[in-house]
Amino acid sequence: MIRRTILRLALCLIVPLNACTGHVDNAGSQGKTGLPSLAITVFAAPSQSIWLPVLIKKLKLDEKEGFELIVTPKPGPIAYTDFASGTDPVCYCAAPAAVARFVEQGANISLVWNVFNLDAYVVTKQPDIQTLGDLAGKQVGADTGTGSWAVAAWLLQQNGLDLQKVQLNSSSSSAATRTDLDLGRLDAAVFGPIDVATLKTTVGEGEKYRVIGLNRAAIWKKYADIQGIPSIDLGVWRPWLDAPGHRELLQKFYRANLAAAAYIKAQPQQAAHLISVDTSISEPALRYLFAHDPDMIDIRPSSDYKAAIRQLTQKLLPQAKLLERPLTDAEVDAYVADFQP
Repeated sequence: MIRRTILRLALCLIVPLNACTGHVDNAGSQGKTGLPSLAITVFAAPSQSIWLPVLIKKLKLDEKEGFELIVTPKPGPIAYTDFASGTDPVCYCAAPAAVARFVEQGANISLVWNVFNLDAYVVTKQPDIQTLGDLAGKQVGADTGTGSWAVAAWLLQQNGLDLQKVQLNSSSSSAATRTDLDLGRLDAAVFGPIDVATLKTTVGEGEKYRVIGLNRAAIWKKYADIQGIPSIDLGVWRPWLDAPGHRELLQKFYRANLAAAAYIKAQPQQAAHLISVDTSISEPALRYLFAHDPDMIDIRPSSDYKAAIRQLTQKLLPQAKLLERPLTDAEVDAYVADFQP
């Protein structure tokens, strides 16, 4: 409920388009290195949206591409409020499901490229829960106020689980949910990959739990022309995107993203160490993620995900009552940028 209230407040702060255009010059001006600068907002640690920017800065991949990346971490609600209002026109933290709420209220925002895919898992230590069907009648924890939950709930249903037969306990705190799970107040919980990795690599805890996948890949390909479900994209206000020189600057940033992702794949242990230092994510958890969920990082133009975003914003989210109405075709066309790397 708290997260929903904050998002509603963010929507109320959306301002007219010309309020965003005052920030056009925040890119291209010289930074400390003397190179053109690009300022982005990210969710503060431990959010995954900060991982690649940290690695880009540590490896100086921005300077190699001829620009200086300026990263400003903010708590999630503040980052979204500032993005929704146009105060921060470039957000490296745009969840397509959540930001669609801003778009339906008139925000002139586009998704430029995908960074992370979405996945969800059921975690339990109860011996009588071996399959998803065994969740019927059980106490299950989840953060039900998010777009991620809308997709997870849909995946559970597609796997044959009747959610009306599950006793859902909602919490926006994954730490609290983990505590309730450990103490037996919950029989199972629906977690994303970061929580799973943290749990599985916690000494004395990981071996207690089983992880049940939701068969996302097989199910999703029936509804979209790409395997992944977009979770975090680079989002921008369109007046900023259309300003002279900004697409070229983003092309450089895109190449730095690809280089960071390639480094993670080639040097997973060193990447885990470098990212862990500045992100409050444990090094073992990052190593677990890079080994067990390599498809989590999938950098490609958002236009590749257009069918998936259409499915989310016109069907799944409205049905879950996480959007007041489906986005129109015109809104989806504007929401997905025509970015060319």
